[in-house]
Amino acid sequence: MFGSKKTDDEKAASKALLELRLAAAPVGGMMVRKDPLRFTAPGQMDVLVKGATITIDRGEAAKRITATRVLTTGIFALALKKDATKLFVTIEGADGKSAMLLECAAKKEAGARKFAMLVHAKHPAEDLTD
Repeated sequence: MFGSKKTDDEKAASKALLELRLAAAPVGGMMVRKDPLRFTAPGQMDVLVKGATITIDRGEAAKRITATRVLTTGIFALALKKDATKLFVTIEGADGKSAMLLECAAKKEAGARKFAMLVHAKHPAEDLTD
């Protein structure tokens, strides 16, 4: 009567997308966009959600220099000082070419880890673009 009815799968995918967007918000100002489902952040390249991997490093505990870090920051990756009050969130696309490096406050670690778990699980929101 008042527009089209959503199927149960569409409702679940919409709910999952909202959950993913809420989990992504505190992580360095990142947003989740549709068509195709991807992560975006100011000054970063977009990364598709499907097949993405997320690594969370905690300030000074993150001693290694990853290829993604070098890719996103260039030669400055060697000089970047790690701060114990921050988390460094690295998102790598399944294609191996797209990546983003974000930082957020260490006090948001629980939210960042929840976000990573949502992405690593087969996410129903991915069905919106399949």
